[in-house]
Amino acid sequence: MGLKAAAAAVGFAVALVLLYQAGRWLETRNANPEARGDLSQRPVQGETIEVDGVAYRQRTGLTTVLLMGIDRDADVEPSGSRNGGQADFLRLLVIDANSETVTQVAIDRDTMTPITTLGVLGNRSGVRTAQVSLSHGFGDGGAQSCELTVEAVSNLLLGTEIDFYAAMNLDGISVLNDAVDGVTVTLEDDFSALDPAMTAGTTLTLRGEQAEYYVRSRMNVGIGTNEARMARQETYLSELSAKLTERIAESQSFIGELYDELEAYLTTDMSRGRLINEVWNARNYERTPLVRLAGEHRVGSDGFMQFYIDEEALEQTVLALFYERVE
Repeated sequence: MGLKAAAAAVGFAVALVLLYQAGRWLETRNANPEARGDLSQRPVQGETIEVDGVAYRQRTGLTTVLLMGIDRDADVEPSGSRNGGQADFLRLLVIDANSETVTQVAIDRDTMTPITTLGVLGNRSGVRTAQVSLSHGFGDGGAQSCELTVEAVSNLLLGTEIDFYAAMNLDGISVLNDAVDGVTVTLEDDFSALDPAMTAGTTLTLRGEQAEYYVRSRMNVGIGTNEARMARQETYLSELSAKLTERIAESQSFIGELYDELEAYLTTDMSRGRLINEVWNARNYERTPLVRLAGEHRVGSDGFMQFYIDEEALEQTVLALFYERVE
């Protein structure tokens, strides 16, 4: 994994995570539930694996960064080891230094996957299948919670290694939004219960808490699903990314200024200096189309939404992103 690609990834991550040392998957797992299949456990011949009679090898020059948006303010201290806040926004960035591309993989917060649970004293107590967003709730609300989420997403993606993470608390959304002088959107849903100016059909430039309302709100907004909220986040991200790209192109110093404004709301394992330098170097990387994981939404027996991954489609997505066929 190249350091340049890694730093560039985090720079882009800082811009994206605002909507909202990487961990490894568990050394030991309990027998219930069984972990999802791991491509790295398939028969290996040298650096290759075989899937359905076809030989693959891992791509070189890749760096992965997990972005997390946490549903609590930065100044709220978790109580105990089980209240770290949920990861409502999850996205994996795949940076390919060889092709100079950045690919985003959208991860539905309700995706069912094995997550690590902690006991009341903070010790690892086992693994259970639950919504991936809940993985961050265990731990200290900071680095430990991020590492638990990294483990959960790595397992979800068939053992894919995740190199870095960047998480932001929800009160950082308005700070980022205002740093680019607001993001203009047309409201398809009614938010007037939160802000009288945010009525359906209105086109306005979001300011302050309006940005948080737009990207975070779900209950009592439109059809109230996380799927609808994710679509709204995509609209916001598209406009935000365009404005950030413009500002970064104008001045390298903007990257450092933005980082300084956001630092109080961020948890990441990347240094400020590397981030600034490499974001500038990678400002012209191509952003490829968003990858969405196929699956099905269902309402669980507890009344909460659950998203079940299409396992066959997932394997093909992982192979396409992280492996190449051996000719």
